[in-house]
Amino acid sequence: MSCEEIRVFAVGFEGNCDLYFTDDEGLECDYWKKECSLGHQIFRNISNDVLMVRPHPENNMTPVFEKMTDQEMQPGCGVHFTLHYYKDYNISEEGLPVAFSVLVENKTYSMYCTNDGAEKIIQFREEVVPREILDNSSDIIFIQKSFSPTNTKAFKFESSLMRGYFLAFKEENNLRKLILKECQKEDQVDEVTVINVSPV
Repeated sequence: MSCEEIRVFAVGFEGNCDLYFTDDEGLECDYWKKECSLGHQIFRNISNDVLMVRPHPENNMTPVFEKMTDQEMQPGCGVHFTLHYYKDYNISEEGLPVAFSVLVENKTYSMYCTNDGAEKIIQFREEVVPREILDNSSDIIFIQKSFSPTNTKAFKFESSLMRGYFLAFKEENNLRKLILKECQKEDQVDEVTVINVSPV
């Protein structure tokens, strides 16, 4: 099935004056399409640490939360994220489909989730976030959900590929690492999954 634009045709009026349409194939197209992007966003955890992506000796990008001053947050240092918002043609979600990219040393990296053995982890790869995603699940799409109706900057981000797993932070080897954490209940209050998003 092609995900090109589908032409629709009026097929008539019912007695209650409702207008009905049909498409060429009688099928709808399943995909995500990028609608807009918000650049220069800073992510913080509940301790007000800033999410930073930095090169790793093994050529991986290590996402960690660190204490930083405003003066330290220079362009290209791995703290300025872009949120890419997608329109969901696929399923009805209680939240907004988003993807994340970050500029590190003049290269653009996108965040994705993957498996490392039995563990589900977050990694970054060098790529530009695509305009359209034709699969019905994607390792780069996360569902942005409000954490509190009174805090417009606090969100939870659930993996669209690994449902029930949310971005979170975890203390490990003196680092506050960005991880995927399983939350059994949707309304479960877990502050390690709260990420505050604000412009620079």
